[in-house]
Amino acid sequence: MNRSFASWIADNPGRAVIVTGLLGLLPLFGLGFAFFLPGAVPALVTLVRGPRAGVFVAAGATLLLALAMWAIGRPVPVGLIYSLWVLGPPLALGLLLRRTDSLSLALQVAVLAGVAMVVLLHATLGDPARFWAPFVRDLAEEMQRRGLPMDLEQDGLVETLAQTLWGWVTVLTVLLAMCALFLARWWQARAAGEVGRFGAEFRQLRIGMVLGIASAAAIGASFVSDRPLVDDLGRLFMGVLMIVGLSAVHRYRFSGRLRGAWLGLVYALLVLLAPVMVAVLAGLGFVDNWLRSREAAQGT
Repeated sequence: MNRSFASWIADNPGRAVIVTGLLGLLPLFGLGFAFFLPGAVPALVTLVRGPRAGVFVAAGATLLLALAMWAIGRPVPVGLIYSLWVLGPPLALGLLLRRTDSLSLALQVAVLAGVAMVVLLHATLGDPARFWAPFVRDLAEEMQRRGLPMDLEQDGLVETLAQTLWGWVTVLTVLLAMCALFLARWWQARAAGEVGRFGAEFRQLRIGMVLGIASAAAIGASFVSDRPLVDDLGRLFMGVLMIVGLSAVHRYRFSGRLRGAWLGLVYALLVLLAPVMVAVLAGLGFVDNWLRSREAAQGT
């Protein structure tokens, strides 16, 4: 079914525009986990048919989403910004992956783009707490009006949340873009009848020696510094190393070093105990990336 669905999308850019637009509406109806789905379609079309077709799909879907926002009473610019956020990064990574055929390079570029994004946000928009506090307070008041038992003003949660939002926006952007790219690559492999291709590529993900050292420095600095920018960079690298850690877990499962339901248990714990498991997977990702990057450097 996945093979026929992927082929059905990729074979007709006009059809892909409609599918992208429909998938883009899912998060607006409370399905927050679906944020990465719309970006996977233009990325898939880019991988299969080329950049022009991928851009056409993204542009067409952007128009549909902007019209949908207008139809439900929201400003058209909100639809344009939303479309740029969910479709732009996966499309760009799809273009890169088509040219280089390297998921690891796409991940490395996504990391660098994330670093540039968080630095630019802090440099141009200033103190995140001052920028976001009014929006967070409005959100807290709206939650109270709806009867939700949550008081963000208590214990300084408004300031804490506002101060970290630049980092969370950046981390979410990078993770959603990579998830969309992973799905697009998997669809591409299924459509081509190469069932194990994506799995083999995913199991070899790494960010390299330089970015690995930078990640350790950023995460370490975030524990001793109270600067919001340093904390945000630490969060970004933690999220990226988590992906590398998941790649390592899949490789251990494939090689037989993990047996039975261990892989499913890792994902279940990632949902149930997210903070702890993100740290564990990030640590595993750092060690695995370091060892394989050193082996690659010694082999050249």
